Parts: sequence; structure tokens; C-alpha cells
Amino acid sequence: MAKLIWSFPAKADLDRHYYYLAAHEPSAARKAIKAISKAAKRLASMPYLGAVLEEKSSLRKWPVSFGKYGYVIHYTVTNNAVVIDAVYHGREERSY
Repeated sequence: MAKLIWSFPAKADLDRHYYYLAAHEPSAARKAIKAISKAAKRLASMPYLGAVLEEKSSLRKWPVSFGKYGYVIHYTVTNNAVVIDAVYHGREERSY
């Protein structure tokens, strides 16, 4: 299994999603973070599972099923690690 590394921006994304949901439904916030974390661990065991983004060939994406729109994990694979670069809500505008 590859080492799982969360970048600072990805950690900030998790916090942002958690606090947004927690303001409306605390139990949903915990479940969302759990679903995202579980998906990231799956990527650590199967790093090439996600699709390559066309704009940047080293960047991959993996959908996380949660609620109506879910989340999307953007990540890169190195020799021995999976680096989580960002976590977006399914309807959120992406910077890349």
C-alpha cells in the first residue's frame, strides 16, 4: 500500500466541507469526512484507480459517493505515495 499524504490545501478543503455541513447537519458532516477518508485510503491501496485529468496528465480524480452530488478527490501518484491535492464538492467550481 502506498503512503497516503494530504496536502495542506486538501486538509483545508476537508475542514471547509466539514464546517459547512456541520452548520446544517452535524451527523452528515461526520459521515462526509468518513466517506472521503475511506475513498482516499482505497486510492492508497490502488493508486491508479482514478481517471487522469486531461489538463494535467499527472493529476488524477476519483469520485466519492455522498448525497446527491458527492465529492471529487484530485490526487497525484509518486513512487511510493498518493498525495491528495484537493477535495471538491460535486457542484463546486474547480480551479483545475
